[in-house]
Amino acid sequence: MEVKLEQVDHLSASTIALRFAPVNGERIKFRPGQFFRFTFNDSLGSFERSYSLCNVDDAVNNGEISTSVLDLVVSRVEKGRATNVLFSATLGEVAKVTGPYGRLVIPQTLPPRIILVATSVGIAPYLPILRQLEMPLAAGKLRLTFLFGVRDESEILYADYLVKYQQKYAAFVDFRVSLSRDVKVSEPSIASYSHAGYVQRQLEQLVPDADQDLVMLCGNPAMVDECFDLLKRVGLTARQVIREKYVFAKDPVVQPPRKALTDEQRRLIAEKMSKYSR
Repeated sequence: MEVKLEQVDHLSASTIALRFAPVNGERIKFRPGQFFRFTFNDSLGSFERSYSLCNVDDAVNNGEISTSVLDLVVSRVEKGRATNVLFSATLGEVAKVTGPYGRLVIPQTLPPRIILVATSVGIAPYLPILRQLEMPLAAGKLRLTFLFGVRDESEILYADYLVKYQQKYAAFVDFRVSLSRDVKVSEPSIASYSHAGYVQRQLEQLVPDADQDLVMLCGNPAMVDECFDLLKRVGLTARQVIREKYVFAKDPVVQPPRKALTDEQRRLIAEKMSKYSR
């Protein structure tokens, strides 16, 4: 389908939230955690990028969301082709979309505890997943741990929403933010959930339990791989760990166009070729 850009919000110096809507007004269905493939155009032609939907305002019914908008959260990538398009986009611009895709979704049968692990914009698919888990949390049928890794306070995306979620389901939710560079947090509401270091260390301290835990990993590929290795060491199998890596694509190296030879250059080449062929 074709979608047009309806809204752009700047979440931080390096991150924006974008809202697209189908041009023909049709509704979109997807399972929380799934992603869509967007086709954009620039001076080099068309190209694809995949983005998980971060729709947090839409209700979840029978494990599915039916919505009229596609919400994305996008981080700036140095020399990123999509960065050049999206960070300079104007309202009304059109892209093509296919989907949904992906297996970063909650199973029909809930385990005793779910551990969500994200870094940076890897939080995107977890926002609709949090909506999906509200009913089992309210009924006391689930325990949830959410580990969010960032470099500094400016990267704690959707902080207000996450803190309110933690406070609403405090008896069953354990929310932690790991800051890998600048550990100072000026906002008191988030400071009490903040820890120094990488998100991997918080996962290790949880002592994941192979008998009761489902772990979902999304974000930096190095983080995903390290966490998966840690989980295997404590006995979790691949079926108990759902992974999705965010790989940031960069611009292709474009060779400058070759200049056409002049008549004089062609004549000199012909003379040399004739000389060497004798």
